[in-house]
Amino acid sequence: MMITPLDILSIESWLLIASIALLIRYYLNRKWSYFEKLNIPYDPPSFFKLGSLLTAFSKDKAFEYDNDCKKKYGNIWGVFVGVSPSLTIHDPDILRQIFIKEFQTFPDRQKNLLKISGKELNNGLTAVQGNQWKRIRTTMTPTFSTSKLKQMCGIIEWCAGNTVDALNRKVESNNGVFNSKEIFSRLSLDIVCSAAFSTKIHSQDDRVEEPEAAKNAKKLFSGTIFSPLIILLLIFPSLEKIIVKFNLALFGSGGLEYFKKLTHHLIKQREENPHEHTRVDLMQLMLDAKVSEEKIKEGAEKGMTNIEIVGNSILMILAGYENTGNTMSWTAYNLAQHPEIQVKVQEEIDEMMKVQGKFDYEGVTRLKLLDMCINETLRLYMPILKNARFCEKEITINGLTIPKGIQINVPTFGLAHDPEYWDEPYEFKPERMRDMSQIDPMVYQPFGAGPRNCIGMRFALMEIKMSLAKLLHKFTFKPAENTPAPPLKLKFGISVRSEVDFNLIAIPRDSVAT
Repeated sequence: MMITPLDILSIESWLLIASIALLIRYYLNRKWSYFEKLNIPYDPPSFFKLGSLLTAFSKDKAFEYDNDCKKKYGNIWGVFVGVSPSLTIHDPDILRQIFIKEFQTFPDRQKNLLKISGKELNNGLTAVQGNQWKRIRTTMTPTFSTSKLKQMCGIIEWCAGNTVDALNRKVESNNGVFNSKEIFSRLSLDIVCSAAFSTKIHSQDDRVEEPEAAKNAKKLFSGTIFSPLIILLLIFPSLEKIIVKFNLALFGSGGLEYFKKLTHHLIKQREENPHEHTRVDLMQLMLDAKVSEEKIKEGAEKGMTNIEIVGNSILMILAGYENTGNTMSWTAYNLAQHPEIQVKVQEEIDEMMKVQGKFDYEGVTRLKLLDMCINETLRLYMPILKNARFCEKEITINGLTIPKGIQINVPTFGLAHDPEYWDEPYEFKPERMRDMSQIDPMVYQPFGAGPRNCIGMRFALMEIKMSLAKLLHKFTFKPAENTPAPPLKLKFGISVRSEVDFNLIAIPRDSVAT
């Protein structure tokens, strides 16, 4: 006997389902007509692609998406995150106004998905807004002055020396073959923990069990932004209030818990034994500026609460482990693939050592070619896929009216690979970074731009330069048998990473022509 629809549900039930489906379609059509009213072209949204979200961040299209859209729509186009409209701006002149001149209209990166990392990281610089951001930024900025960076150089060199020892062991035991990300991420983790918190974790000694700090850092970056709960929050942003209420962390909660305990432990140690920590570091500067919640409520313009100190300490550790470690790894990869450039970098380092006799701030800042290679690596393998700014009030810039309440997408990776601005954008050409004053900071922004750029930029660059200079003085890097050919394929999860973990070979320079 044939089963008909009425055997399953009554006609009233079917009418109700049809009515709900039509209402959903009507609701989506209204939301998705947003850019038509503004006469702005947009990438057609789809229910199954969550607007344009799953296309923009798909494995196959994430890194080409923005430049593909530019070809179709020009420098300005709309996308939908679920039903929420976002405006992508690929025009450097308009971006300059947004990031700098009109900063007060665009003071924050975003409004959604800011409070999903637990209360500590919710008080980190990347998540806070308004006066809280200004107060924390003002408090932390002195940490990265030239005088403080000079004090940290000895620590950076000591950590890089441990990497020299680790690579020598690889030479003895494995013909110099090493996992690039593993070596450089551990080096970066050691540096940030030593320089910023006076804590030695010795993560580079592979003769002993991997330290908990390294294990838990890996946990934090092993996930993806596209969990079902994140997707639900993108569709229904108001649910974020529930996440905040229950103090939930949606990324790497196991690893995050470890770093919370570590930071609380370090703070307690210092407060109980204030005279044992004489060296100025990031944590001490924050503790010296510690104020009570009551002072903040009274309008204090400088200082940080205990939870803000914990959150920003964790943030520094994680940024150092992931982005800085990746950049060192990718620079080593680029030099391994371009031995003629690597030889010139080594000659520059050798010459600096003849004059300076040591790796210090003054000497490393004179390594112009190494500087060019690092900057070109940051362009080629841009660590930020996209940046963002939120519009607080309607404004017209260069003839474009930007509505209040819309998020601006800044296609940082797309701009760094746009053939309009870069000749052969997927080739490694350090010479294009010879004169950084000629590089538009809106087109090239690996550390962001404007007042909300990365506060640790100068520290990260010094760490990368000094570490690589020390290593390249001792070793030549070469591709291993399974090292992928350039350009490296990237993937986007919680951060931008190489699609595969690759090996390199370290060859002691006393066994090669120098």
